Amino acid sequence: MNFKQVEAFRAVMKTRSMTTAAGLLHTSQPNVSRWIALLERQVGFGLFQRNGTRLIPTPEAEAFYTEVERAFIGLESLGSSAESILQRGTGLLRVGAVGSITEFVLPEAIRLFRAAFPDVRIVVKMGGSDVVAKWSASGFCDIGFCSIPTDLPGLRYERIHTARGVAIVGSAHRLAARKTLKPADFDGENFISLPSGSFNRATIDRHFVNDTRVLSIETPYAATICAMVGKGLGVSIVNPLVSRSLRMPGVREIAFSAKTEFHSYCVKSDHFPAGFLANRMADCVRDAFKTLGALRR
Repeated sequence: MNFKQVEAFRAVMKTRSMTTAAGLLHTSQPNVSRWIALLERQVGFGLFQRNGTRLIPTPEAEAFYTEVERAFIGLESLGSSAESILQRGTGLLRVGAVGSITEFVLPEAIRLFRAAFPDVRIVVKMGGSDVVAKWSASGFCDIGFCSIPTDLPGLRYERIHTARGVAIVGSAHRLAARKTLKPADFDGENFISLPSGSFNRATIDRHFVNDTRVLSIETPYAATICAMVGKGLGVSIVNPLVSRSLRMPGVREIAFSAKTEFHSYCVKSDHFPAGFLANRMADCVRDAFKTLGALRR
């Protein structure tokens, strides 16, 4: 027997009519009659007797119907379970992200995610963009968030946020009263840089053609740069996501005249497609960027 035959039998048992059952199943009455006849041959006993226009189930049909209902209740339970998984989620979600996103965006994104999926266990791994890319490509993480695309094959990058870089100086610094700073204003200043050879470092350095900055300190973390600026160790240009999230005392943020953009990307693997929960986390990260931007404005 197949599912259509059993489904037709159940519909006839409920309606006592081949025609009405056909309407419920969105098919024709001859199809229902054929499925019932096939089912009778397979089970080896009659299922219905006619009384005028109505169908009367045989005792065997009544007994068989009890078992059929049990099976359908099980199927409906599976449907409820699937809906519950869709609505609430279950299992484990592994997220890889660069430091700035891990520290300043993911907390809000996870708060949003938790509101919809409170039972999902989340593991967050932090690393550089190249490391996040490798985690995504290998399936070690279900989804990644980075600041620089790599040329690693089998990955897809989607830009989810762009911020224009700002200058930061100590609140007692000679430049602190300025509304805007130009590259020339940094002449002779101790400058705290991102790592040499990094993409964002190159994005900043290209504005200093005749460079007379004093490149005194180098570190990969914008949060560390902000802390050092607050201690009077130098000046810098950073992603405002970091400086505004930290709100460190003693640090003054000033607009930088040269266009310097910091991008954030969602990275997914072609070989390990992002599941439902991973895609929902990506949505939450986008929303978190919007929320944080609105709060800072």
